[in-house]
Amino acid sequence: MFSVIIPTHNEEKRIYATLARLLSFLRTNYAARFEVIVIDDGIDSTEKIVSRFAAQKKNNLSLRHFSTRIGKGGAIMKGIRFARGQFCITYDADAAVPPKEIPGMLDALKSSDIVVGSRAVENAVIVGRVPLRRRFASRAFSLVVGFLFRLGVRDTQCGFKGFRRKRILPLLPRLHRTGFEWDVELLVKAKKAGLRLKEIPVEWHHKKEGKVVLRDVGRMLEGVLALKREIG
Repeated sequence: MFSVIIPTHNEEKRIYATLARLLSFLRTNYAARFEVIVIDDGIDSTEKIVSRFAAQKKNNLSLRHFSTRIGKGGAIMKGIRFARGQFCITYDADAAVPPKEIPGMLDALKSSDIVVGSRAVENAVIVGRVPLRRRFASRAFSLVVGFLFRLGVRDTQCGFKGFRRKRILPLLPRLHRTGFEWDVELLVKAKKAGLRLKEIPVEWHHKKEGKVVLRDVGRMLEGVLALKREIG
């Protein structure tokens, strides 16, 4: 059994289409061998929309709503703790990575503790025209992270990641960031703990209404610089 974890914050415009497509794929290909966990901390109608899916037992979906902001990283960690699956897969609410990439993720987890879906390695496919400023910001962030931490991972920020739950649980109390820079802290501390990391190419679709804006990149850079000072 594996668990798909979706962090949401005010995703009422996108979550219905994402869940409909994802659940259809999972039911068709994995029968009852999966569960979907939505961790929501928004104030819009996302909770109501997800609740309608959760009400249908065939979807194997559960919803956890938090009335205060817990952040992307905080939501993923909550999801991992709630999960029942041997493997946990994080999945963005905008479905930037299509469900067809899930089998490849599960296959990679057979020999790795953490698998990073990547838009930056050979055979990755990017669909849609990514604005120049976003490409520049993403590249700059990746260069800074690569220089500071030497992770050997070219795309730390893709929302499609996989974990061996038993291996990742002991690491969670050591993670202190809950925002978008959480991914970097996770990978840095996982590598220091000796966990096996793997990066795999994925198909990724650019979404016009992306959640990350330039000011977020600035905050993420501040966060990773603070992380570097923390770990030395």
